Amino acid sequence: MSKSKFTCKQCNSPIPTKLAKKYNFNVCPICGHLYPKCIEDIRQYFRIIQLSEELEKAGNLILKSEMVAAVREAIVVLETLVKELSGLIDLTGSDLMAKAFSFKTDPQTKEVTEKPKIPISDLSTVSKRNEQAGIQFVAMGLMQGVRNIFMHSKGTEKLFYCMQVITTIDFLIKQIVGWGAIAI
Repeated sequence: MSKSKFTCKQCNSPIPTKLAKKYNFNVCPICGHLYPKCIEDIRQYFRIIQLSEELEKAGNLILKSEMVAAVREAIVVLETLVKELSGLIDLTGSDLMAKAFSFKTDPQTKEVTEKPKIPISDLSTVSKRNEQAGIQFVAMGLMQGVRNIFMHSKGTEKLFYCMQVITTIDFLIKQIVGWGAIAI
């Protein structure tokens, strides 16, 4: 058997040539660390989406192959931001998101009778109210589903999964603080 020309720079493990050619790995299948090309691709992705400044630490954790820590950091950033902006410092998780983004309308007139602690828009149209409710439900789902998955489950350290969660949190943060800092 010939020696593999593919080795991980982190753990120095050889990766069988057949396996390396068949699959275009982003991470070492032995130790789980990102390969240099993948790190550069992720940096480029973060540049393209203009990852929120608030998520810089989470982005750096991904680049260090600390997937679960990166997602946990991003979730904490979102939760902390929502607590600060809403003033609901005693709430956490999906309860926090439900209260921070909820609003009430009069069933007869459809007028907004109670504004959200964190408004995404002026709620002047059905479409804008739907947007507010959608952001509320996405934020609640992240806290109830994703946060619990990352706190209590194994198998969540897959790169693609972590990147999708961080991208979703980035989207929420931009909805909350505004898109003004984003270059067109």
